[in-house]
Amino acid sequence: MAKKICIVLSSLSNGGTERFGATLSTMLSKLGYDVTIFITHDAIEYPYSGRLYSLEAESKKSLGVVGKLLCMNNFFRTQKFDIIIDNRLRSQFLKEFLVYRIFYRNARIIAMIHNFRVSNYFPKNAFWSNLIYNKSVEFIGVSRRIMERSIDDYGVKNINYIYNPIHFRILEEKSVAYKVELPFKFILYFGRFEEVAKNLTLLIKSYENSRLRQQSIKLVLMGKGEDEFYLKSLVNDLELNNNVIFMDYNSNPFPYVKQSLFTVLSSKYEGFPMSIIESLAIGTPVVSVDCESGPREVIIDGKNGLLVKNNDIQVLSSALDRFVNDQELYQKCKDNAKSSVAHLDVSEVTKQWKTLLEDEK
Repeated sequence: MAKKICIVLSSLSNGGTERFGATLSTMLSKLGYDVTIFITHDAIEYPYSGRLYSLEAESKKSLGVVGKLLCMNNFFRTQKFDIIIDNRLRSQFLKEFLVYRIFYRNARIIAMIHNFRVSNYFPKNAFWSNLIYNKSVEFIGVSRRIMERSIDDYGVKNINYIYNPIHFRILEEKSVAYKVELPFKFILYFGRFEEVAKNLTLLIKSYENSRLRQQSIKLVLMGKGEDEFYLKSLVNDLELNNNVIFMDYNSNPFPYVKQSLFTVLSSKYEGFPMSIIESLAIGTPVVSVDCESGPREVIIDGKNGLLVKNNDIQVLSSALDRFVNDQELYQKCKDNAKSSVAHLDVSEVTKQWKTLLEDEK
């Protein structure tokens, strides 16, 4: 009889963690597991496999916090899952104590950590954390650096890491799904408009400081988020309205990724940024700051992209110029892009998940 596995997520929309959860559901279903996805918010965008339970939809959006917790408890009590893979943020002590000690109590628990800000996944101190997570809970970080920080900051012992997977064939199909008809050359950022983490001010000011405008190369920012108004105001104040182009969030940005000269990441911190590995998988090189965590574990400076010091406008703007002007370097990175992330193909990462799930604890 196939093991019953539940993948717990906040939603199936608008984020790398959510996209990971959808991909994981397909991977595990193909391995023959009985997969259910549990989402707390009724937002569904990414294709998934298995059954779906939306807490928000089932509770008709009318229950308060206590009512939703009772609904959640009833779901896990009746379903009797063998394994629960929890991808949510988990910093509220009382709520997570209930979830981990009562709701999940009869299952094998794998707690995912998707971001270098590991405090989003643990309460304020190690004592409270130990009350929530008993010794049987297993942790998986999506990068080696996340694993290391979890050990250093919270003394986590039962932890390993597995990189996020990419599906080369599907990405390639998506990258030619429609034609991009922008009448100019451009570099691209695609993701959330969230200044605290993504630090798009650094990118915009570095672009302003570069010579790309003189070469008629524009900066395209594609996405959505709470800081969109701030970023548009910054672009207006810097008189870059004709050079920095905002585009709405697109569930399939990959034709633009493929058409761009290169993609850019300027974040203060990450987990394992999907935009970098997806860009490389399509054959588009990357310029990225060396933030915590992720880029250093993917980008080999001068081989498949450029990895530069973080929070330095001059350094990042020089990298943008270098990638445009040094055609030999750029072509080398472009030629190496796909092969540099071949080890992250879904077929390879699936093997790691199968080994983990079949390892009887």
